[in-house]
Amino acid sequence: MSRHSTIVGGSTADRLLNCPGSFQLLQRIPEQAEMPSEYADYGTAMHAVMDRLMSMYADGFPPGNEDPLIFAARDMLGDTFYDRVLESHHLEDSIYPAIVTLYDLMREYGGGFHVVANELKVKFPGIPGAFGTTDLLLASKKFVLMVDWKFGAGVPVKAVYKDEHGEKVNPQLLFYFAGAMEELPSMFNKKRYAVAVIQPRTAERLTHTIITRVEIDMFIEDMDLAIIAALGKNPKLHAGEHCRWCPARPFCPEHTGPLFELAELEILPAQLQASTADSDDGSYGIFLAKAKALADQAAEYKKAVDAAVHSYLENGGTVPGWKLKQMTKLRQWIDEDVVNNELTRLGFGQDEIWQRKLQTFGVAEKAAKRLKVKIPEHLRVAPETDETTIAPESDPAPRIDRAQATLEFAAALKQLRHEQGS
Repeated sequence: MSRHSTIVGGSTADRLLNCPGSFQLLQRIPEQAEMPSEYADYGTAMHAVMDRLMSMYADGFPPGNEDPLIFAARDMLGDTFYDRVLESHHLEDSIYPAIVTLYDLMREYGGGFHVVANELKVKFPGIPGAFGTTDLLLASKKFVLMVDWKFGAGVPVKAVYKDEHGEKVNPQLLFYFAGAMEELPSMFNKKRYAVAVIQPRTAERLTHTIITRVEIDMFIEDMDLAIIAALGKNPKLHAGEHCRWCPARPFCPEHTGPLFELAELEILPAQLQASTADSDDGSYGIFLAKAKALADQAAEYKKAVDAAVHSYLENGGTVPGWKLKQMTKLRQWIDEDVVNNELTRLGFGQDEIWQRKLQTFGVAEKAAKRLKVKIPEHLRVAPETDETTIAPESDPAPRIDRAQATLEFAAALKQLRHEQGS
């Protein structure tokens, strides 16, 4: 982990806005070298590919479709970007869909775009040491459009989020956009603004929104207030989605608190038992609601602590009672042709060596988007089941009322006995 040399950056803006107290907590963590991550390294390499591609079209993109960029990307096969050689699966999984999605985005805003800046280093206005990098800044006669590349396949990143207060623009995008306006002020005169996230390895490749200068000014003001609070006495801590990647999470009172509450519950796990609605006065259900909420938070806390222990050990630290060990990977077949020939020699039939099955929904959806077609819904059905699972009240699925079902069954049984006795 890099040392917190600045109070805020693009990736931490959301956290500081929502939890000013996180800054002072982070200062307690010993300085550590940043751990290498395959996901981060992959993203850096794919960013480098797009960087070279975009640099080729500073004067404007080829009109029509995206084929010229795709051909240019194909010509890069075998070149080294960051830590890896560009291979065909990189193009298919990340680069081609990113190019196609970029063209979709530009068409959405009227076309006619050229590259204003690529990998532009920016400084956030009014905050010393607050820097960031905009991935791609485009301009047309009407719009300035900022694009942020995301090449992760796990957590989707969106340009706009919804929370209890309504919709909000991703603070990371606002941070970078405000910095770009500070860096290149003349580019933003008499134009409208939009920001977008292109994440080609997820189901929703593109999210975007129009923003206004008023929104940018308000964001700058909110950022200033958050920093004043963060540097003050006893700044406020607040748990939420912004905590996901916070290194201070393992010792943050907002996350450790539920553990103490869980320990204070009077019923131990061994005493938990199934209960029907007519066996108590409802207090057991209230207890279970509280226990479930606390247990879920404790589970998230455990994941954060495990990640912190791993990071600390990887960087040479000592954690009493714990050590690093070699991760066990599942075995894989070597070259398919070699395996096929060897198993055939041993007497295996072809149906005992190979299997054929349909692709997953996710793979099929990506192909459908590329082909600009929709998969008919009747091709995918969910098997019927009587099984149930638990869900929060906010879940849109209809409620299964077992209490009502129990009453109806009891009434039917009573009626049946009455008929048999008559």
